[in-house]
Amino acid sequence: MRLGSLLLLLSLIGLTLFIFGSIETMRIAPLIAKVTDLKGEAIAVIKPKFGQEQKVERNLKVGSLVLAGTTIRTGKESFVVLKWVDELEMRIGPETELKVTRSSFNKATKAIEALFRLNLGTVFVKLKQKLTSPSRLELETPAITAAVRGTAYKVKVEPNRLTTLQVEHGQVLIKLAKNKELLLKAGQKIVAEPEGNFSVDGYPENP
Repeated sequence: MRLGSLLLLLSLIGLTLFIFGSIETMRIAPLIAKVTDLKGEAIAVIKPKFGQEQKVERNLKVGSLVLAGTTIRTGKESFVVLKWVDELEMRIGPETELKVTRSSFNKATKAIEALFRLNLGTVFVKLKQKLTSPSRLELETPAITAAVRGTAYKVKVEPNRLTTLQVEHGQVLIKLAKNKELLLKAGQKIVAEPEGNFSVDGYPENP
């Protein structure tokens, strides 16, 4: 009797979790980028589907769609421009590798979550409108994580993983190693190493 009651209780808990999980899935929609401009060579490396082992590579062209989980690689003297809805635009420079880690839209809260990883090269990020809370836009490099709500900035990662970020307008919250944070304003620039050493506008600091 007790065993039967326990199994019934576990079944009800499982059903409840399944229902709430399904509701949450319906609320979260993928935020898809579209290629609006391109020069030279740009390749999308797509993560393998369930049951597949190898990643798929395809050449991008104007009008191509880019989903979360995709890594973009550009060739020499090449660039590609991605646009997510009207608020977010990203120009990926030559010889660059950028991964779209997460890109989603919450239908209930109208919040955007866009997370990127820049391993090498140059990216220019432009937000035309200020994001509302709890939206997140973060770009991670080997040395820093840049969090913004409404701004324009340029990031470059060297082959030695040194990161340079310059703010064109607005503000950018920079997260460094050892949980150190600082706020950069328009016109300011930071150069940071993966180990945590950095300088702002040429004045060295150590965390």
